[in-house]
Amino acid sequence: MPRAKGVNSQLALSYESAYGLTPASPLGYNMPFNQSRLAINQNLIHSATICSRRDQLRPAIGNTDIFGSIVVPIDQVGIGFWLQAMFGTPTTTGSGGLYTHIFKGTKRQPSLVLEQQYPDIPAYEMFNGCKVSNFAFAYGGEDELTANIYLIGAKRTVSAAPFASSLTTLELLKFSKFQGSIEESGTQLAIVTEASLNADFGLNGNTYTIGGNGCRTDLPEGILQVSGNITAFFADTVLLYKAVNNTKSSLTFKFTSGAHSLQFFLEEVIFQQTSPGIESDKGIYIHLPFKAFYENGSGGSAIVATLVNGYASYAAV
Repeated sequence: MPRAKGVNSQLALSYESAYGLTPASPLGYNMPFNQSRLAINQNLIHSATICSRRDQLRPAIGNTDIFGSIVVPIDQVGIGFWLQAMFGTPTTTGSGGLYTHIFKGTKRQPSLVLEQQYPDIPAYEMFNGCKVSNFAFAYGGEDELTANIYLIGAKRTVSAAPFASSLTTLELLKFSKFQGSIEESGTQLAIVTEASLNADFGLNGNTYTIGGNGCRTDLPEGILQVSGNITAFFADTVLLYKAVNNTKSSLTFKFTSGAHSLQFFLEEVIFQQTSPGIESDKGIYIHLPFKAFYENGSGGSAIVATLVNGYASYAAV
Protein backbone atom coordinates (compact mmCIF):
# COMPACT_ATOMS: atom_id res chain seq x y z
CA MET A 1 0.00 0.00 0.00
CA PRO A 2 1.50 3.40 -0.97
CA ARG A 3 2.13 5.97 1.71
CA ALA A 4 2.49 9.69 1.23
CA LYS A 5 6.06 10.97 1.53
CA GLY A 6 7.11 14.55 2.01
CA VAL A 7 9.96 14.16 -0.44
CA ASN A 8 7.48 13.49 -3.27
CA SER A 9 4.96 16.15 -2.23
CA GLN A 10 4.47 19.51 -3.92
CA LEU A 11 2.93 22.88 -3.13
CA ALA A 12 1.05 24.40 -6.07
CA LEU A 13 0.08 28.08 -6.26
CA SER A 14 -2.21 30.04 -8.54
CA TYR A 15 -4.04 33.36 -8.33
CA GLU A 16 -7.83 33.56 -8.24
CA SER A 17 -9.76 35.73 -10.70
CA ALA A 18 -12.50 36.17 -8.06
CA TYR A 19 -12.37 35.46 -4.35
CA GLY A 20 -12.77 31.76 -3.57
CA LEU A 21 -13.00 30.66 -7.22
CA THR A 22 -10.42 28.58 -9.09
CA PRO A 23 -9.72 30.04 -12.57
CA ALA A 24 -11.05 27.98 -15.48
CA SER A 25 -7.54 27.67 -16.96
CA PRO A 26 -5.26 28.24 -13.99
CA LEU A 27 -1.56 29.00 -14.28
CA GLY A 28 -0.07 26.77 -11.60
CA TYR A 29 3.40 27.15 -10.12
CA ASN A 30 5.39 24.48 -8.31
CA MET A 31 6.58 26.52 -5.32
CA PRO A 32 9.77 25.76 -3.39
CA PHE A 33 9.01 25.28 0.30
CA ASN A 34 10.43 23.75 3.47
CA GLN A 35 7.15 23.05 5.27
CA SER A 36 3.47 23.53 4.44
CA ARG A 37 0.96 23.36 7.28
CA LEU A 38 -2.25 24.58 5.66
CA ALA A 39 -5.16 22.92 7.43
CA ILE A 40 -8.90 22.89 7.97
CA ASN A 41 -10.75 23.00 11.27
CA GLN A 42 -14.49 22.44 11.50
CA ASN A 43 -15.97 21.91 14.94
CA LEU A 44 -18.57 19.25 15.69
CA ILE A 45 -21.19 20.94 17.90
CA HIS A 46 -22.85 19.03 20.71
CA SER A 47 -26.58 18.46 20.27
CA ALA A 48 -28.69 19.25 23.33
CA THR A 49 -31.92 17.91 21.81
CA ILE A 50 -33.83 15.49 24.06
CA CYS A 51 -35.45 12.50 22.35
CA SER A 52 -36.46 10.02 25.09
CA ARG A 53 -33.12 8.20 25.27
CA ARG A 54 -29.61 8.80 26.54
CA ASP A 55 -27.78 8.37 23.24
CA GLN A 56 -26.11 11.42 21.77
CA LEU A 57 -27.75 12.69 18.58
CA ARG A 58 -25.79 13.57 15.47
CA PRO A 59 -23.71 16.71 16.15
CA ALA A 60 -24.13 19.89 14.17
CA ILE A 61 -21.26 21.09 11.99
CA GLY A 62 -19.54 24.42 12.63
CA ASN A 63 -17.97 26.95 10.28
CA THR A 64 -14.96 26.02 8.20
CA ASP A 65 -11.70 27.60 9.37
CA ILE A 66 -8.84 27.47 6.88
CA PHE A 67 -5.51 28.58 8.28
CA GLY A 68 -1.87 27.62 8.53
CA SER A 69 1.71 28.53 7.79
CA ILE A 70 4.21 27.85 5.04
CA VAL A 71 7.97 28.04 5.51
CA VAL A 72 9.71 29.08 2.31
CA PRO A 73 13.32 29.78 1.37
CA ILE A 74 14.08 33.44 0.77
CA ASP A 75 15.19 33.07 -2.82
CA GLN A 76 15.59 35.14 -5.96
CA VAL A 77 12.50 34.01 -7.92
CA GLY A 78 9.85 32.22 -5.84
CA ILE A 79 9.75 34.93 -3.16
CA GLY A 80 8.31 37.28 -5.80
CA PHE A 81 5.10 35.24 -5.96
CA TRP A 82 4.65 35.60 -2.20
CA LEU A 83 5.41 39.33 -2.38
CA GLN A 84 2.73 39.61 -5.06
CA ALA A 85 0.31 37.77 -2.77
CA MET A 86 1.04 40.40 -0.11
CA PHE A 87 1.26 43.58 -2.16
CA GLY A 88 -0.28 42.89 -5.55
CA THR A 89 1.33 43.08 -8.98
CA PRO A 90 4.59 45.03 -8.82
CA THR A 91 5.92 47.82 -10.98
CA THR A 92 8.53 46.13 -13.18
CA THR A 93 11.30 47.70 -15.22
CA GLY A 94 14.37 46.31 -16.97
CA SER A 95 15.38 44.18 -19.93
CA GLY A 96 18.08 41.85 -21.15
CA GLY A 97 17.78 39.38 -18.30
CA LEU A 98 17.83 41.83 -15.36
CA TYR A 99 14.52 43.11 -14.00
CA THR A 100 13.55 45.26 -11.04
CA HIS A 101 10.19 44.54 -9.35
CA ILE A 102 8.90 47.06 -6.80
CA PHE A 103 6.14 45.99 -4.41
CA LYS A 104 4.20 48.41 -2.17
CA GLY A 105 1.20 48.22 0.10
CA THR A 106 -2.11 48.32 -1.78
CA LYS A 107 -5.76 48.55 -0.79
CA ARG A 108 -6.51 44.93 -1.72
CA GLN A 109 -4.43 41.76 -1.73
CA PRO A 110 -4.82 39.02 -4.35
CA SER A 111 -6.39 35.76 -3.23
CA LEU A 112 -4.72 32.44 -3.93
CA VAL A 113 -5.41 28.84 -4.76
CA LEU A 114 -2.93 26.69 -2.84
CA GLU A 115 -2.77 22.93 -3.20
CA GLN A 116 -0.84 20.48 -1.04
CA GLN A 117 -0.19 17.61 -3.41
CA TYR A 118 0.37 14.01 -2.30
CA PRO A 119 1.00 12.14 -5.58
CA ASP A 120 1.96 8.88 -3.81
CA ILE A 121 -1.69 8.29 -2.86
CA PRO A 122 -2.75 10.18 -5.09
CA ALA A 123 -4.57 12.96 -3.20
CA TYR A 124 -4.72 16.68 -3.85
CA GLU A 125 -5.79 19.04 -1.07
CA MET A 126 -6.87 22.36 -2.58
CA PHE A 127 -7.46 25.51 -0.52
CA ASN A 128 -9.38 28.42 -2.04
CA GLY A 129 -9.68 32.04 -0.97
CA CYS A 130 -6.26 32.18 0.70
CA LYS A 131 -4.62 35.48 1.60
CA VAL A 132 -1.37 36.19 3.42
CA SER A 133 -2.17 37.39 6.92
CA ASN A 134 1.40 37.65 8.20
CA PHE A 135 4.93 37.54 6.81
CA ALA A 136 8.01 37.22 9.00
CA PHE A 137 11.67 36.34 8.84
CA ALA A 138 14.73 36.54 11.07
CA TYR A 139 18.40 36.19 10.38
CA GLY A 140 21.66 35.98 12.24
CA GLY A 141 23.53 32.84 13.28
CA GLU A 142 23.94 29.83 11.03
CA ASP A 143 20.41 28.67 10.19
CA GLU A 144 19.01 28.50 6.68
CA LEU A 145 17.44 31.77 5.54
CA THR A 146 13.67 31.23 5.43
CA ALA A 147 10.46 33.19 5.82
CA ASN A 148 7.25 32.22 7.59
CA ILE A 149 4.07 32.95 5.66
CA TYR A 150 0.80 32.69 7.58
CA LEU A 151 -2.43 32.36 5.62
CA ILE A 152 -6.19 32.44 6.11
CA GLY A 153 -8.56 30.91 3.57
CA ALA A 154 -12.13 30.07 2.69
CA LYS A 155 -12.57 26.39 1.84
CA ARG A 156 -10.84 23.08 1.16
CA THR A 157 -11.49 20.45 -1.50
CA VAL A 158 -9.84 17.01 -1.68
CA SER A 159 -9.71 15.21 -5.01
CA ALA A 160 -7.77 12.55 -6.90
CA ALA A 161 -6.49 14.99 -9.55
CA PRO A 162 -4.67 18.34 -9.32
CA PHE A 163 -6.46 21.61 -10.06
CA ALA A 164 -3.92 22.48 -12.80
CA SER A 165 -2.98 20.05 -15.55
CA SER A 166 0.67 21.10 -15.35
CA LEU A 167 2.82 23.22 -13.09
CA THR A 168 5.60 25.65 -13.94
CA THR A 169 8.72 24.78 -11.95
CA LEU A 170 10.66 27.81 -10.78
CA GLU A 171 14.43 28.10 -10.77
CA LEU A 172 15.63 27.88 -7.17
CA LEU A 173 18.37 30.41 -6.38
CA LYS A 174 18.57 30.94 -2.64
CA PHE A 175 19.89 33.91 -0.75
CA SER A 176 21.93 33.13 2.37
CA LYS A 177 22.24 34.94 5.67
CA PHE A 178 25.82 35.80 4.82
CA GLN A 179 24.52 37.82 1.87
CA GLY A 180 22.43 39.97 4.19
CA SER A 181 23.05 43.50 5.41
CA ILE A 182 21.17 46.15 7.40
CA GLU A 183 21.31 49.88 6.87
CA GLU A 184 20.08 52.48 9.33
CA SER A 185 19.49 55.93 7.84
CA GLY A 186 21.55 54.89 4.82
CA THR A 187 24.58 53.66 6.79
CA GLN A 188 25.38 49.97 7.07
CA LEU A 189 25.28 48.65 10.63
CA ALA A 190 28.30 46.46 11.37
CA ILE A 191 27.37 45.62 14.97
CA VAL A 192 24.03 43.82 14.46
CA THR A 193 23.98 40.14 15.51
CA GLU A 194 20.30 39.34 14.89
CA ALA A 195 17.40 41.03 13.14
CA SER A 196 13.77 40.25 12.44
CA LEU A 197 10.98 41.75 10.37
CA ASN A 198 7.24 41.15 10.60
CA ALA A 199 4.37 42.40 8.45
CA ASP A 200 0.81 41.89 9.73
CA PHE A 201 -1.81 42.56 7.06
CA GLY A 202 -4.74 42.93 9.46
CA LEU A 203 -7.12 40.56 7.68
CA ASN A 204 -10.66 40.26 9.02
CA GLY A 205 -11.40 36.53 9.16
CA ASN A 206 -14.87 36.88 10.74
CA THR A 207 -16.76 36.98 7.44
CA TYR A 208 -19.14 34.02 7.73
CA THR A 209 -22.58 34.81 6.30
CA ILE A 210 -25.97 33.14 6.06
CA GLY A 211 -25.98 31.13 2.86
CA GLY A 212 -22.18 31.01 2.73
CA ASN A 213 -22.06 27.25 3.51
CA GLY A 214 -19.96 27.91 6.62
CA CYS A 215 -17.06 29.35 4.57
CA ARG A 216 -15.50 32.78 4.69
CA THR A 217 -17.04 34.93 1.95
CA ASP A 218 -14.14 37.41 1.81
CA LEU A 219 -11.04 38.49 3.71
CA PRO A 220 -11.15 42.28 3.98
CA GLU A 221 -7.79 43.95 4.58
CA GLY A 222 -7.13 46.11 7.63
CA ILE A 223 -4.20 48.27 8.67
CA LEU A 224 -0.77 47.00 7.59
CA GLN A 225 1.45 46.86 10.66
CA VAL A 226 5.22 46.47 10.18
CA SER A 227 7.52 45.81 13.11
CA GLY A 228 10.66 43.96 14.09
CA ASN A 229 13.68 43.85 16.31
CA ILE A 230 17.41 44.47 16.08
CA THR A 231 19.95 42.97 18.46
CA ALA A 232 23.36 44.65 18.37
CA PHE A 233 26.56 44.93 20.33
CA PHE A 234 26.33 47.89 22.69
CA ALA A 235 29.21 49.77 21.06
CA ASP A 236 27.88 53.35 21.21
CA THR A 237 24.78 55.31 22.15
CA VAL A 238 23.65 56.37 18.67
CA LEU A 239 20.70 53.96 18.38
CA LEU A 240 19.99 54.18 22.10
CA TYR A 241 19.49 57.96 21.92
CA LYS A 242 17.36 57.63 18.80
CA ALA A 243 15.05 55.44 20.87
CA VAL A 244 15.19 57.81 23.86
CA ASN A 245 14.34 60.83 21.71
CA ASN A 246 11.81 59.08 19.45
CA THR A 247 13.90 60.13 16.48
CA LYS A 248 12.51 59.03 13.15
CA SER A 249 14.93 56.82 11.25
CA SER A 250 14.89 54.36 8.35
CA LEU A 251 15.92 50.72 8.00
CA THR A 252 16.88 48.66 4.97
CA PHE A 253 17.08 44.86 5.09
CA LYS A 254 18.94 43.65 2.03
CA PHE A 255 20.22 40.40 0.54
CA THR A 256 22.61 40.56 -2.42
CA SER A 257 23.91 37.86 -4.76
CA GLY A 258 25.84 39.38 -7.64
CA ALA A 259 23.49 41.57 -9.68
CA HIS A 260 20.42 40.07 -7.99
CA SER A 261 19.04 41.39 -4.71
CA LEU A 262 16.04 41.53 -2.39
CA GLN A 263 15.47 44.63 -0.29
CA PHE A 264 12.89 45.66 2.30
CA PHE A 265 12.95 49.41 2.82
CA LEU A 266 11.23 50.92 5.88
CA GLU A 267 11.48 54.63 5.22
CA GLU A 268 9.96 55.78 8.51
CA VAL A 269 10.81 53.91 11.71
CA ILE A 270 10.72 54.61 15.44
CA PHE A 271 12.78 52.52 17.89
CA GLN A 272 11.28 51.44 21.20
CA GLN A 273 13.14 52.40 24.36
CA THR A 274 14.89 49.52 26.10
CA SER A 275 17.86 49.11 28.46
CA PRO A 276 20.99 47.12 27.56
CA GLY A 277 21.35 45.60 31.02
CA ILE A 278 24.32 43.60 32.25
CA GLU A 279 23.57 39.90 31.94
CA SER A 280 27.07 38.45 32.30
CA ASP A 281 30.76 39.27 32.21
CA LYS A 282 30.71 38.91 28.43
CA GLY A 283 29.90 41.51 25.77
CA ILE A 284 26.74 43.56 26.27
CA TYR A 285 23.95 43.61 23.72
CA ILE A 286 21.14 46.06 23.15
CA HIS A 287 17.72 44.95 21.89
CA LEU A 288 15.85 47.54 19.85
CA PRO A 289 12.25 46.71 18.87
CA PHE A 290 10.93 49.02 16.16
CA LYS A 291 7.75 49.93 14.33
CA ALA A 292 7.52 51.22 10.79
CA PHE A 293 4.80 53.60 9.64
CA TYR A 294 3.83 55.98 6.87
CA GLU A 295 3.76 59.69 7.57
CA ASN A 296 5.23 61.57 4.63
CA GLY A 297 7.84 59.26 3.13
CA SER A 298 8.57 59.62 -0.58
CA GLY A 299 8.06 55.86 -1.12
CA GLY A 300 4.36 56.17 -0.32
CA SER A 301 4.28 53.00 1.80
CA ALA A 302 5.38 51.86 5.26
CA ILE A 303 7.32 49.06 3.55
CA VAL A 304 8.68 48.85 0.02
CA ALA A 305 10.08 45.55 -1.25
CA THR A 306 12.40 45.61 -4.26
CA LEU A 307 13.37 42.37 -5.99
CA VAL A 308 16.04 42.40 -8.70
CA ASN A 309 16.34 39.12 -10.62
CA GLY A 310 16.23 37.49 -14.02
CA TYR A 311 12.46 36.78 -13.93
CA ALA A 312 10.71 39.05 -16.42
CA SER A 313 7.20 39.46 -15.02
CA TYR A 314 5.02 38.76 -11.98
CA ALA A 315 1.40 39.13 -13.00
CA ALA A 316 -1.80 37.73 -11.48
CA VAL A 317 -4.59 36.09 -13.50
